[in-house]
Amino acid sequence: MNEKKDWVIADLDGLRSINERLVSRRGFGMLAGELYQNVSDTDATICEFDIKDNDERESVSLTVTDNGPGFARLEDAWTMFAPSLKKSDPTKAGRFNVGEKVVLSFCREATIHTTSGTVKFTPKGKREVYPRRKRDIGTEVSLTLKLTKQRLNEILDYMPTLLVRDNLKVTVNGSRIQQRDPIASWEETLQTEIGDDLRPTKRKTTISIYALQEGETPMLYELGIPVVETGDKWHVNIDQKIPLNTERDNVTPSYLKSVRVSVLNNMHNELTDEDTESTWVNEASSDKECSDEAVETFKVKKYGERSVAFDPANPEANAYAVSEGYTLIPSHGLTSGQRKNMKEADVLNTSSVQFPNAGRDAYGLDGEPVEVVSDENQTEGMKSAKAYTEQLGKLVLGVDHLDVVFVRGQTRFQHGTFVACFFAGRSPSIHYNVGNLGQKWFDDSVGTTRLDDLIIHEFAHHYESNHLSARYYKALSKIGAQIISLVRNKEIT
Repeated sequence: MNEKKDWVIADLDGLRSINERLVSRRGFGMLAGELYQNVSDTDATICEFDIKDNDERESVSLTVTDNGPGFARLEDAWTMFAPSLKKSDPTKAGRFNVGEKVVLSFCREATIHTTSGTVKFTPKGKREVYPRRKRDIGTEVSLTLKLTKQRLNEILDYMPTLLVRDNLKVTVNGSRIQQRDPIASWEETLQTEIGDDLRPTKRKTTISIYALQEGETPMLYELGIPVVETGDKWHVNIDQKIPLNTERDNVTPSYLKSVRVSVLNNMHNELTDEDTESTWVNEASSDKECSDEAVETFKVKKYGERSVAFDPANPEANAYAVSEGYTLIPSHGLTSGQRKNMKEADVLNTSSVQFPNAGRDAYGLDGEPVEVVSDENQTEGMKSAKAYTEQLGKLVLGVDHLDVVFVRGQTRFQHGTFVACFFAGRSPSIHYNVGNLGQKWFDDSVGTTRLDDLIIHEFAHHYESNHLSARYYKALSKIGAQIISLVRNKEIT
């Protein structure tokens, strides 16, 4: 027996002032949500809302009728924080026996007619209890609410947002709320609350994803009832109690993150490029529980299939990556969590890792040194190409001697061997890779544009190593113009 049950008396006007702050955050439609929750938590198959404007100033009649089991204890209709029969069941939303009292604080008068009796709350502030006036089945809640037109509209707009459970028909003024089909569902272990003390525990439940209808704001749902605005991509319904505060309008950041990670892990293939900029995706993809598949999808959606991380220590590797059609992921382009997840998933390389030899000497990096083709093993075509290259070096670059060397093998870049390499400095040289070009290439190339094209490309490195710099392109056009001038003046033999 609770000897202290009469210690405290709640002032309904005071309760209303507290609830005003609550409905200002969640919208006045939440009152209908409280009434719907009482029905949805039962095995009722019918729930009828009848909402009428009384044509009086700020007066609305709202009646909710169901065919459920009714109130097991009539006193629960007016007793706040009494032990709830739903606390031990994580699949029921009820917790504190507060919902009806929130609604009553906005009423002028009310009647609850249920299987355990009838209670009337009169306009004069009295409570009249009739334990013998029982319904055979279900409950009828009749309310006269002090509502503005705006708040009435908020209730009417709220009703279609409910995710009505299977086997329950809900009507509003005779029109049925259409049940929505989820676009995806899966099982996940999430925190919930259970027992008289609502102790936190983890339990496997179902998460369902619903598409937004026109004008809707993405919400986190508890058992079909919208409770927290998220701003994410979809509605997310959790099929068990979620750890809400007393006002039932917010969850902890850690809980919301857990939900978001689960959504990303299961819905990453549905993301758009624009979604990668959203708060929830960035938060979830930074979490250690983000799956390898999800983090890879995030990287591809944000930066493309061909993307590498910028390496501040190797500008030439960065430039080469871009020249090969890769997108550079800037240093600030990923959070530390995203970068760590991508590395652990083996889906993120720096430009230097992707192109290990870019910006470095081609020799001595990939095993044995290259084989140099001796003079006696050079074909006539190779010798002609050498003489032609040396002549251009003198005329175009203005060097006294350009060393022309033929080599075989030695991988320069990850995607193939180099065809030629220019070494600038006091003793410049150009190396042709016969292993890649082939001897016949030289026999057929002297006096053709393909040899000139290769020479111009390599000669530009006499002035600039970075393929993507403006200085390199200026060097290309300068060398091309010089060769045209030499041809025009017939100085090239």
